[in-house]
Amino acid sequence: MQHTQVIIIGGGPGGYETAIRLSQYNIECLVIEKARLGGVCLNWGCIPTKALVKSAELYSEMLDAPAWGLPANHQALDYAKVNERKNAVVEQLVSGIEYLFRKRKIPMVQGTAISVHKEADNYIVETEAGESFSCCYLILATGSEAKSLPGIEIDEVDILSSTGILKLDKLPESLAVVGGGVIGCEFASIFATFGVKVSIIEFLPRLVALEDEEISKRLALSFKKGGISVKTGVGVQSISKGSDSLELSLSDGSSLTAEKVLMSVGRIPVNNLRWIDLELKTERGAIQIDDAMQTSLDRVFAIGDVTARLQLAHTASKQGLIVAEIIRNALTPALQPSSPPAALNYINIPRCTFTHPEIASVGYTQAEAEKVFPEIRIGKFPFTANGKAMAMGNTAGFVKTIARADTNELVGMHIMGPNAAELIAQGAILIANHNTSEDAEAVVFAHPTLSEAIMEAMEDLRNLSIHKI
Repeated sequence: MQHTQVIIIGGGPGGYETAIRLSQYNIECLVIEKARLGGVCLNWGCIPTKALVKSAELYSEMLDAPAWGLPANHQALDYAKVNERKNAVVEQLVSGIEYLFRKRKIPMVQGTAISVHKEADNYIVETEAGESFSCCYLILATGSEAKSLPGIEIDEVDILSSTGILKLDKLPESLAVVGGGVIGCEFASIFATFGVKVSIIEFLPRLVALEDEEISKRLALSFKKGGISVKTGVGVQSISKGSDSLELSLSDGSSLTAEKVLMSVGRIPVNNLRWIDLELKTERGAIQIDDAMQTSLDRVFAIGDVTARLQLAHTASKQGLIVAEIIRNALTPALQPSSPPAALNYINIPRCTFTHPEIASVGYTQAEAEKVFPEIRIGKFPFTANGKAMAMGNTAGFVKTIARADTNELVGMHIMGPNAAELIAQGAILIANHNTSEDAEAVVFAHPTLSEAIMEAMEDLRNLSIHKI
């Protein structure tokens, strides 16, 4: 039986980054992964969808070429080539991670872990292939999988998950997206740009319901303007298959038909390990953890989607790096810093949705801030008044800042518009450092840049924005 200091089950962003960090600390670790390194995010999620987002963005600009004084595009979209490029991007990145593992001599076992038990002071992990591995520390990074609605089966032929829709080799004429969260809205935006007739059916009162309400409403308006049908406050009761289409029966008594259906009603933790004579505490299928990612079992940690804390790739990565630091401190006490790693502040983790227009947020929404603080201030600045956005021809959206009224400390930032996912890092830094509007005003922002919209939204907290109309 092979023994190592740390076993990581799952090679997604949380798992593989943790393994590399442990290697940097000269701590032996082994990764068990059932498919390829990179997990859902790299192979079937974040990266392939962003490759499609870029293709959709370019295609939209090409269709609008005459407005820029450029020749009109008369060439039809070649979705096979779009798909080919998407797959090439994924392959290059996955191969790069595999190379890093080889370079650092990090062993990776391709297989499915099925059970865990304890012998003496070690945890023993057994795989489906009958292999056994022992370790002192165990990190669970098994991720999540798409869920469906009761009575509706995802067959990956007509009714698709986010994984299945990425495998389509040609575009459907119409697509019904069940669920208006991040995943559903991203695919709706992509396929509508490619010319597919798209409908979104969302059970909750608004799209991307976890985002600030103002952002949510503006996104819905933008979608409708772009030809996407949006139905909110409506559930899907059943889906029946016809000869060449699917019929969705809705809770309001109406129905709609589509060639394909994307089921994007959320994801559930993958937590299928058998714990032999061990009790691992869970809640609604998610593994319970404390602020140090410690589970109910000694020296067993859990990170990423399986904990259901905040199902984002960068959340998993940051959790894993904190765990790596904790293990290093335990194994090499001479190197232990004066204080343990700071607890992860989940409210300050950026949230990004790659729609058109793009949206991103960090910190509290306005509704949340109003509950937490006695009084707040709101600052806003539209991209229609930003020189760089106008030059780019991409002015839809705005920056919204939220600060405490008593101290002017920034507690939330919400962006809709060009490069929102890149810009939001500035908000995360400002909030993490407890900066005030005055602090931001002391910084010189380059001109002409999109970041100036952040500057002016911060200035607007004190009614000092120069260019706000």
